[in-house]
Order: sequence, then C-alpha cells, then structure tokens
Amino acid sequence: MAPLPAPGAAPASPIPLGPPPTPPPAAPVAPAANVGPSVPPGTAAPGASTVGAPAPVPVSAARAQREAIAAATLRRPGSDPAQLAQRIAAALNVGITDMGFYWVTGLAKDGTIVVANNYGLGYIPDDVKLPDRVKMATADEGIPAHVRGSWATYPILALHGWAQHHNTELRAVIATEDQLKGFDPGAPRIILHPDDIPDSGQMAGRHRLQVISPDAASKLAAITPTGLSEVLPPPPTDATPPEDRRALLWFEVFRPLLSNSPDRAPVQLQCFITYADHAQELALHRAHNATDAADQRAAIADWIYWQHLSVLMQDAIATDATV
Repeated sequence: MAPLPAPGAAPASPIPLGPPPTPPPAAPVAPAANVGPSVPPGTAAPGASTVGAPAPVPVSAARAQREAIAAATLRRPGSDPAQLAQRIAAALNVGITDMGFYWVTGLAKDGTIVVANNYGLGYIPDDVKLPDRVKMATADEGIPAHVRGSWATYPILALHGWAQHHNTELRAVIATEDQLKGFDPGAPRIILHPDDIPDSGQMAGRHRLQVISPDAASKLAAITPTGLSEVLPPPPTDATPPEDRRALLWFEVFRPLLSNSPDRAPVQLQCFITYADHAQELALHRAHNATDAADQRAAIADWIYWQHLSVLMQDAIATDATV
C-alpha cells in the first residue's frame, strides 16, 4: 500500500485513515506493517451473518420457537432474510441507555438489511457491532451528505431514502410498537414484541469504525504496536486531562428529539458536531497517555471515528445551506 499525503500530517510519509465525504482533520497513520491486531481489540474479522452460521445474532427462546413453527408449517427456509432481519432488529433493542435513542430495521426487496437510528449521522453506540451484511443508511458515503442530513432524527425516512438511492423498495420495516407509533412506515410493518428481545444484544460483526470507514479501520489494524504513536500529533505540553463534558453535551444532542419542529434535524446535527469534537479531544488524550498498546489502538479508533462523524455532519449542514 503506497503512502498517500494527508492534510496536516505530522509524521513523514503518512497514510491517511480514509477520508469522510470531505477531507478530515489530520488523522495520519504511519506506514502500515504486514501484521497487527484488529481494531479495536476483540473485534472479530467481519463475516457473513446468516441464520445458519454459528450464533452470529442472538435470538430469544420465544422468537426461536416462532421461527421453528413457521419453518415447519409454512415451509419457510431458514435462510429467509426476513428472519435474520427480525433477529438483528431485536438484538439492537437490547441494553439501550441513550435517552430517546432507538433503531429501526428495514428489509429491502432484494434481501438487503439496512438499519438507521435517530441520533445524527453514522452514530453507533460503542458496544454495538453490526453484522457484515447489514448496511447503515446514514453511513452510506455513496449518498451526498446533505441528503443524509435531511434524514437526521427520522430513521424511517432514512431507510426509504437509502432504498430510493439504491433503486429498490422496502419489503418490511421492523421496530417495536412504540417506535412505530405515530409514523407511517411506508411499507409492511413487522412489530417486535417484548419476548422477541434476547437477553444479550451482542452480535458478531464490525466495530463502528469499520462500518463508517472500512479503509481507515484496515489501515489502523495493520499498524504495529510500536508504530501507533506515530499516528498521533505531538502531545500538548500540558498533560492535564481535558474536562469531561460529555454528559452535558450528550443531553444537548437528545434535546431536539423533544421537538416536533421540522427544523430539528440541523439543530441536532450542530449539537452532535460539538459533542463529536469534544469526544475527539478526550480520545486523543487517552491515546497519548495509554500505557497498553490495545488501549492506545482503541483510543485512536475512537479519535478517528469522532473526527469522521464531526466532518460528515459539518458537511451535511454546510451543503444543506447551499442547495
């Protein structure tokens, strides 16, 4: 892999970690080695998540029983993408701690599974992994940023917008009854019931950096532990940790969801930019001060992830103002 120039790169001959829609703030990576751990530690190499694979997606006992009955009585194949889509939708509903946050899952007529949530663009909680075959609507860089920005806070709109861009239609929209309440899903709905939700939502799949920038994740994974520090800009002379204001700033990301104003999307995106910039600062401090290579790699992955989100949402707002 030949080194490429990156704006603001500190080390010599850096390799950028993959640009978002517009050039990102400096996130250079030292020349990649041939070996190295994955990003971050514990992230398994992505693989196809099929229903017949070894437990890629958890399933509740009640849902497994319903699937078995359907397979026996309706002769529905075990590889039916609707079955996998419902498992994924149910798993995404486990352990949500962000205020007002929720996922909606769509199944396209070509069998593609696509997901979206109501927080910004490309946001994935740090404990969530998405199976390899699952697409995230707002992270699709083939769709202009300002178009994705118009979907912010409206995940059903994001699913339909993604389908329209890919010249397909939705076969089904999957969510809980509360999540669909007051919304026309624009496609047949599949309601998740409480007993559909498994005990664990941990799925085999991709870390969030792999979802939004597979190239950046691959390049970071190839850096040897001794080369990780070369990725970073010089540390500040003052090693005092930045004040952690995430709780306050995260509440501001949530607040626009309390409004029914049609202008709430750009308001949330602007609040998200502020949060992402602060999260970058904290992640960079962790990366500079990590004593363990695995912790440093994870901090760098977070630093790049929040950079990408900040630039994406800035791009969405800036472009939206000119169209």
